[in-house]
Amino acid sequence: MTPSSATPPLDYDRLRDALTEAGVVVALAELHGGVCGAVCAGAAEAARRWLVDLLEDEQLLELPAGLADDLEEIVRTSVKMLDDGELAFEPLLPSDDAPLAEQVGALAAWCQGFLNGIGSSSPEIARRSMENDSFGEILRDFTQISRAGLSEEEAEGHGQPDFALAEIHEYVRVSVQIVFEGLGPQRAAAGRDVH
Repeated sequence: MTPSSATPPLDYDRLRDALTEAGVVVALAELHGGVCGAVCAGAAEAARRWLVDLLEDEQLLELPAGLADDLEEIVRTSVKMLDDGELAFEPLLPSDDAPLAEQVGALAAWCQGFLNGIGSSSPEIARRSMENDSFGEILRDFTQISRAGLSEEEAEGHGQPDFALAEIHEYVRVSVQIVFEGLGPQRAAAGRDVH
């Protein structure tokens, strides 16, 4: 599913190159996952705080020209996609033309970032991963996906890892939307504006 016409998609290659040029070590997929986890837990302001903490950890105290705008674009677009109501959300990942190992690694990094964004923004939510509700199940599944990789056989093209990847990608996409919707009351109770 593609984003609605009101929300243009993020340009993965351009943003990845901008981060690399700025010396940001964290992968774009992981960064986007963290932003989305923070948005789910605490709206746009939580995502902005998460990014500030990330950049401080990377010792990037002064952002290169344009990078601040790129990061704000990631936050704004992520919020719009999650809040769209038409299930338009898509994790920011390499295209289907990228090598399979790169796609798998990026999806794993995305899930790791999502868990980090939720945990950093709202530790009480992260503790729910221990509960047996659907939300806890999603967080546990994301933990497993964050450890994903290709076996030697899959890397050589045996089996159908690309089919499995498409199924996992769709699971992640829909699950993030479920988490966002499910945490809506918590964001509202905390007086946090999603926009």
